[in-house]
Formats: sequence, C-alpha cells, structure tokens
Amino acid sequence: MTITVMLMAALPAVASEETPHDGQENIFSGSFADALWTVIAFFLLLVVLLKFAWKPILAGLKARQEHIEQEIKTAEGTRKQAEDTLQDYKQRGLRIIEDSTAAAQQSQRELIEETRNETQLIKTRAQDDIRHAMTAASDMLWNEASDMLLLLGKEVLGRSLTPQDNERLIREAVEKMKPVRTSAAK
Repeated sequence: MTITVMLMAALPAVASEETPHDGQENIFSGSFADALWTVIAFFLLLVVLLKFAWKPILAGLKARQEHIEQEIKTAEGTRKQAEDTLQDYKQRGLRIIEDSTAAAQQSQRELIEETRNETQLIKTRAQDDIRHAMTAASDMLWNEASDMLLLLGKEVLGRSLTPQDNERLIREAVEKMKPVRTSAAK
C-alpha cells in the first residue's frame, strides 16, 4: 500500500514534463524511469537501513532503557537502605536518650538515698551527743548536789561528817532520787 501511495505521488511529477518558465529545472522534471528508479532506490535504502541501522539503533535504545531502569532500581534500593539506616539511627538515639534518662533518675535516687543516710547519721550523732551531754550534765548535777549535801549536813549538824557517813548519806539520797531521775529522763 505504501508503494502505491508513493507511485501515485510520483505520477503527477512524471506527467508534467514541461520545463519551467524561468529556465530552471524542476526537481520533478524527469522521466518515469527516473522516478521509478528513485522510488526503488528509496525502498532499497529503507530495507538496508531497517536491516543494518534500525535494529542496532533499537538495540541501543533498549540497552539504554534497561540501563536507566537498572539505575532507577539501584537508586530505589539505595533510598530504601538510607531510610532504614535513618530509622535505625533514630531508634539508637531514642535508646540513648532513654538510657541517659534512666541513668540520671537512678543517680538522682542514689543521691537522695545517700543524703537521707547522711541526714540519719547526723541525726543519730546529734542524739548521741545530746544523750552524752545530758548524762554529763546529770553527773555534774549529782556531784554538785552531793557537795551541797555535805555542806548542808555540816551546817545542820554542826559537825563534819566522816567519809563513811558521807558515803552512806549520798547512797541513801541517790537511791531515793533514782526513781525520780529515771522518770525525768524519759
């Protein structure tokens, strides 16, 4: 069908064998044989091009297309790998933050416990110091009281007491005062 169309297009050129009015030759001026050989040469050129040029051109285009598709697949794989790596680093970052937070909270709890223990130790020491001071003050008070009893006994009796009398009176006074002393300390 293509050959028929080309021949019909060439017929008007072959039919007009007139020379142009200005003396130049027309590209369509020529004989039917020239037109026919031109069409045959065109088709031969077309067949040769199809056989030897068109297939390599298509093969080159197909190879280029496959190369581009392969590059796209590689790029998609790289993108997927980059997204996975990014997600992994995000998870690691979150784990680091969680671990740091937990460590800080543990450190805070340990510091609070250490402070509480130190406070309890200081409180215990202070209570021990208070008890020792109270005992020392009480002993000093009893010594003062015994000295005052000796002086008072000397003044009341008008005579000086012997050391045995002194000890007996002190023991009796202490025995009487012990129930008062233990109830006052509580």
